[in-house]
Amino acid sequence: MKQSRTLVAITGGIGSGKSTATAFIKELGYPVFSCDEEVAALYKNRRILKTLKKEFPSAIKGKIFLSADKRKIAELCFSDKEKLLFLEKTLAFPALDRAIKKAKKHKGLVFIEVPLLFECKAESLFDKVIVVKRDKKERIESVKSRSSLSEKDILDRINRQIDYDAEDLSSYTVIENSTDLPALRSAVVSAIEKM
Repeated sequence: MKQSRTLVAITGGIGSGKSTATAFIKELGYPVFSCDEEVAALYKNRRILKTLKKEFPSAIKGKIFLSADKRKIAELCFSDKEKLLFLEKTLAFPALDRAIKKAKKHKGLVFIEVPLLFECKAESLFDKVIVVKRDKKERIESVKSRSSLSEKDILDRINRQIDYDAEDLSSYTVIENSTDLPALRSAVVSAIEKM
């Protein structure tokens, strides 16, 4: 009998701990793919960079060897919804498509980390969804500790994402990241066992 596939999205706001949860899933031996890794690969694609240069000329440097100033692109998107939609169409959706194609080569439980799952309205592409939630103050501190973003920049990013506290997440598996790493790992293991 052929083994079936269950495609699981892992999402959550910036600083929620979704990457840590994903790392635990990898440790358990499941195939895991990342939209962020696919976006990073697309940022190295000359055709993509040329497309981005038309919309973000000040953020793409070089004439032959192009490179993107991702921070500048993010800043431009925060003040312009049209630019944000363009970026999603050029990077977020193709990255998700690439990750899903890779995931579909596997059987059993297969996971994809999708930071903008709800923003891209892509939840219907998955059999199951895990949402990692965390207190906003803790999210801000977590991002501050691992990046050079200011608190204002972090809040801008949080405010661009859905409000995980206001959304009805009852049809998804919600993991509360509220204590420590062993507790988060235990919650991840428990969520997977129920699948």
